Amino acid sequence: MARTELLTNGRIGKPFHPYRNDKQLIIAGGWAPWWLDPAEGAPDWKNRKPVFSAYTMDDSLTQQLSTPWGTHEAGLWQQLPSVAGNEYELSVEGQAWSSEDASPGSQLEASDVNLQIGIDPTGGLDPTSPLISWSDVSQPLSRWETLRIQAEAEAAIITVYLKSAPNLPKRLQSIFWRNAFLRPIGRHKRGVNIVGLGDTHISLEPEQPKPGEPITAVISSSREHTHVDLIVNRPDDTWGKVVNKGRTFDDDRYLWRYQFTTDIDGLYDIRFVGDFGARLLALRLLQVARNVQLVPSDDARYNYRRVYVLLPPTASQKWVLAAAKGGYDGRFTIGYSADDAGIGNLENRHVLAVNPHHWPEVLTASWFQQHYPGVKFTAVVANQPEDLEDWLKNWTGLD
Repeated sequence: MARTELLTNGRIGKPFHPYRNDKQLIIAGGWAPWWLDPAEGAPDWKNRKPVFSAYTMDDSLTQQLSTPWGTHEAGLWQQLPSVAGNEYELSVEGQAWSSEDASPGSQLEASDVNLQIGIDPTGGLDPTSPLISWSDVSQPLSRWETLRIQAEAEAAIITVYLKSAPNLPKRLQSIFWRNAFLRPIGRHKRGVNIVGLGDTHISLEPEQPKPGEPITAVISSSREHTHVDLIVNRPDDTWGKVVNKGRTFDDDRYLWRYQFTTDIDGLYDIRFVGDFGARLLALRLLQVARNVQLVPSDDARYNYRRVYVLLPPTASQKWVLAAAKGGYDGRFTIGYSADDAGIGNLENRHVLAVNPHHWPEVLTASWFQQHYPGVKFTAVVANQPEDLEDWLKNWTGLD
């Protein structure tokens, strides 16, 4: 998937939908609205909640927000996957109508409209955050103007913002956005696995599918996310058909299940999203191929039983101590290397992978079967070190 455009619905055009069923918030798919409420004691015309709608300009539906006889500080946002250290450039076309005359495009006694675009390199959802890098202020009255901004990502998710903030109330006060484009600058890395807030992560079965195999995706989270969907971008840049199998609550975690089919070779971009794609909650990249090559293991000096507690790269000292205490009676091996865990021509090799979804490339039973055939694999999802310690002490080895 050699894509350089990263935004969902960068046209900021159709399809449009009522945001969370609010008919005053008709938003282009992939985007979400934001606005600031007026300060206490502010005049009635200041910082009104805009009406968001679709408006036809140049024969195409375009995103509009308007506050007739009032001002606003408002716009749109969208979260995107990134890799810390990557540089990104955002460009968007904006136009404003501000006038005491109601005629479209009029500029009679126009106000400054103060359009800007921004990037939050940490993926935050606060449009007032000091971390946001904003473009210069623009005044594109009755004409399209392209705004640009660059920023370096500091996390696995970044947020892009579109903003307008007219100074004075006018009879006609409308802002239009179209043709947003986010591109990486220079060498671009992609995140294979993104774990979102609430330890939200995507598990797939099978993990090493061949073209044509149905895939079951299970999303697990300690948070009750709302207005969610699973979207699958296929290797040919078309959207895959996804079937929602419902949501359950099990062992203090919310679980969403979906099914889709991988019918062609290549890389699939799988995202668990909220608000028609605006919120990025978790991501997995899935490689589908016809042939899998097995890599033989090395011989060991003695044929012994080995249980390896495999910690993810995110594990702190507290997790190491919990693994040592929990695995003390069984004399388990503890480490951070998936290769160390799998290597060796032993009849009984068992890997207990702690929070395998916290690896940059999610560790699965299929991964070990591909690289180290014969390994038994158990995924251990623990929310805190104490849970891991208790689980290891009570593990019978019969999984």
